[in-house]
Amino acid sequence: MSVNIPNQALPDAELLEGSRLPGLNWDDFRVFLAVVEIGSIHRAAEAVGLSQPTTSRRLKRLEEVLGVRLFDRDRAGSRLTHEGKRVYNEISSARFAMVRAARATQHPNRNIEGDCKIVIGDGLATYWLPYFVDRFFELHPNIELKLFVSLDTGAGKNEIFDIQLHYFEPVEANPISIRLGSLHFIPFASRGYLEKYGRPSTVQDLSKHRLLGHTAYLVDKGTWAAWANDAPAQMSSFLTNQSGPLVACVKQGAGIALLPTYLAATDDALVPIDLGTHFPLPVFMSYQRGSAMKWPVRSVLNYLKDAVINRKTMPWFSDAFEAPGKNWEQIFDARINRVLTTV
Repeated sequence: MSVNIPNQALPDAELLEGSRLPGLNWDDFRVFLAVVEIGSIHRAAEAVGLSQPTTSRRLKRLEEVLGVRLFDRDRAGSRLTHEGKRVYNEISSARFAMVRAARATQHPNRNIEGDCKIVIGDGLATYWLPYFVDRFFELHPNIELKLFVSLDTGAGKNEIFDIQLHYFEPVEANPISIRLGSLHFIPFASRGYLEKYGRPSTVQDLSKHRLLGHTAYLVDKGTWAAWANDAPAQMSSFLTNQSGPLVACVKQGAGIALLPTYLAATDDALVPIDLGTHFPLPVFMSYQRGSAMKWPVRSVLNYLKDAVINRKTMPWFSDAFEAPGKNWEQIFDARINRVLTTV
């Protein structure tokens, strides 16, 4: 029996070369996945129906065939090495591809051909990115977005993801890092709060108000004194490590919080307070060179830097601070309409 395969469906040369590795047993990858995801060789052995010694031998054989160490082992247990994380990433993608292939036969109208795994901070994930997801699917209906929210705003700690948006520039050459723009934090309050307690006009006036804090934005000090040298040395009345509760409390009139200026363009329930100072935070996009060679990841990379965070067309992401203006909502609406009507 012969099968004709379209040229675009031919396996990559790397895959063909990898399939010829002497001693490679694809079932060993199943054992490897089980150990990583269950977190215990003993429990993973039970899950895959093997003895613990056999499971350990399978892992050792896989390391020998691949020529890398997959785990660092010490008294605390086993942890994935950098190479182990990369192998896990690739094998996970292969598993998802097999699942999609099986589902495609059952749901022929769902033509998902690739995916992209993104890790991003909770603020951008909740209050910015969703405005652009619908148009992305119109442009790329066959790409599955896998969004993971992280409270760790550093970089280089999530190798299993294709793309990471973060707030600190990596010190190592890998992964590749691109600066997309800057977030600028200034005080925000609700109209109800300002009507009840008055509007501060200077940084010193903040000592008369309830301040709501976010640990990540305040350099882990938890006080507004970390925002500006001349800010009042006052503890926050409310402190959280997530943007959702912080924004919700501001909207309900609980107090004043430092929030990114882009919220002035998207949510008129939040009132920006310009006190002549701000807290800047750069936004970087990082990815592994190998990941960018995959067409779904390339498509997401281009969309993120062109449509989602563009410091040239979006004043709230400019590296130079610009106070929120009355025309920001119109700029935002025009930008969204442009995204919705152009490729």
